[in-house]
This record gives sequence, C-alpha cells and structure tokens, in this order.
Amino acid sequence: MKIWWLVDFRAKIKDPKYLRIEFTYYFFIVLLSFMFWPSQTLDLNRYSVPDLFLIFAILHFLFLLYLTSIISSGNLLSEKEFKIINLAKYSSFSTFEIVIGRALSILFYLCFLLILLLPFNLLINFSFPYSLLRILYLYLMLLLDAIPVLGLGILWSTFQNPSLSWFLHWSTYIFFIIFPFLFPKTSFFFPLNNILWLVKAENILYVKVVFNPKIHIPIIIFFYLLIFLVSILIAQKRLKYYKGDDKE
Repeated sequence: MKIWWLVDFRAKIKDPKYLRIEFTYYFFIVLLSFMFWPSQTLDLNRYSVPDLFLIFAILHFLFLLYLTSIISSGNLLSEKEFKIINLAKYSSFSTFEIVIGRALSILFYLCFLLILLLPFNLLINFSFPYSLLRILYLYLMLLLDAIPVLGLGILWSTFQNPSLSWFLHWSTYIFFIIFPFLFPKTSFFFPLNNILWLVKAENILYVKVVFNPKIHIPIIIFFYLLIFLVSILIAQKRLKYYKGDDKE
C-alpha cells in the first residue's frame, strides 16, 4: 500500500489550523491546573472535582473524541481542501488505500498529539510512583475510544451534503458521550466512559457500575473494531461509486 498518508500526516502537524487547536487546548489545561491544583488522590469509586487526573482524563476524552470526529468527517476547515471524495475521483489510489490511509493519518496525528501532552500529563500525576503506566493506560483507552468514531467519521466524509455530514458528525460525538448515562448497563461498551463518566452516574442514577477489565476489554475491542470495519467497508463502497468502479 502506498504511504501517501505519511505526507498527509506531515501536513497535519505543520498546518497552522491544527497548531491553533493544540495551543488552545494547552491553554485550557494549564488554566484548569491552576484552578483545581492540587490533588494527590485517585479514587475511581468516588468522583471528586479537585481530582486532577480525572479532570484531565475527561478533557482528553472530550477533546480527542471531538477532534477525531471533526477531522475524519472532513468538517475541519483544512480537511475541506483535501476531500476524500476528490481523492476517489481524481487520484490513482484504490478506495481501500484511501480509507485505510485516511484512518492511519488521523490515528498517527492523535498519537502525535498525545505525545505532546505527555510531559504535562506526567506533571499532574507527580505524586503517583507509577504515573507513566497510568498515563499510558489512559492513552490506550483514549485511542480505543477513538477507533469507532474514526471509522464513522470517514463514512460521514463520503456524504457530499455538508449539512448532513455536520449532523452525523455531531450526532456521533454526542452519542458516545451521553449514551452510557442513558443506558448504564451497557457501560462495558464504553471503557473510558465507564471509568470517568459513570462513576458520577452512579451518584446521579443510583446504578451500580460493574467493570471487569479481563471480561469487558475483549468485548470492547471486538465491538469497537466491528463498528470501525463496517464503517470502513461502507465508506469504501460509497467511494467506489464516486470513482466510477460501480458504474462500469
């Protein structure tokens, strides 16, 4: 498979629009660190607003999920200049190379963003002797949560109607945030939501949240990969139409 997506990845990290997003996010987490500092405890069974780790984990989740959705759905301003439909129409790449390459490009950018945030994440966890392991676990959960949104976003980017693409983008983003609150018993499908959101939902809804990593993590991985693969296959089918393969 051609590695055109490496060029796309390099363009992302050099694009001023992406840099503004990163610096804006840095500003907010630094501001919040001054507002809620310090907290030296982490108790997932009792949510506490001053707990910096939970605050930053939730912020990372909201930010990363939104960024994944807006980039992959083609609704970020810089992404409009390089539409996935135009790739299908005018490039020599196959539809498989286009959808997988777009997914890899965005996934690499998310990893790059998390690496940039690593020093600050370690700083807010200085009191915990294994903070690096905890941060790496959080990063894995964040990337895992981004997988289905990434696949759905690529599917939404194959719709030519901008209003429809925006509607689907926002629907996906909000769905992954509020769904565990509406149906707490399905929380094992949402690993980060389970840990960070439903801890609070237990107090609001008086529902006991059960999360067993050994049992539920394999279910989560299968469920998320299934959403991603189905979305990619449908997106590939739609791009074949724009490329003209289905018209022959």
